[in-house]
Amino acid sequence: MIRRGIPMKNIQRIVVGIDFSDYSPKILEYASWVAENNSAEIVAVNVINQTRIEEVAADLNDEHFTSEVVQKFIQDETQKRQQQLTELLPQWVSAEVSFRTVVKNGIPYEQILQVVDDEKADILVISSRGRTNFQDYMFGTTAEKIFRHSPISVLSCNLL
Repeated sequence: MIRRGIPMKNIQRIVVGIDFSDYSPKILEYASWVAENNSAEIVAVNVINQTRIEEVAADLNDEHFTSEVVQKFIQDETQKRQQQLTELLPQWVSAEVSFRTVVKNGIPYEQILQVVDDEKADILVISSRGRTNFQDYMFGTTAEKIFRHSPISVLSCNLL
């Protein structure tokens, strides 16, 4: 496909970063529109932040701390978030669009970009704002790092 002399890559797979903030439904609507207009699939990804995992480990006192407790937290949190994604996506993604969900744990930008690579995504859709609702904070962390390191185009939705 060529638009105005610029070759455009066909979009077949879209990775969407979902953090369950108030902006997540709108991000899914944008991604759904892009997917529907390109007959593409959506892969929605959520990341259990490594910082949160470390907080859980720190909250446990030494006598109760075991790696099994942390693994149980990760397992439970993964199941909870998978369920949230399973409930959220059909509400905001067109019935004409196929989708899958992925929950990872670790450093958010690294995990999102790993999913981009694993899925051989053509475009990544994220919000310009996240759970903190502080745009500067978001751009100082996850979104800014995604923009710098993403091997594919990033559609950043500025939702006010």
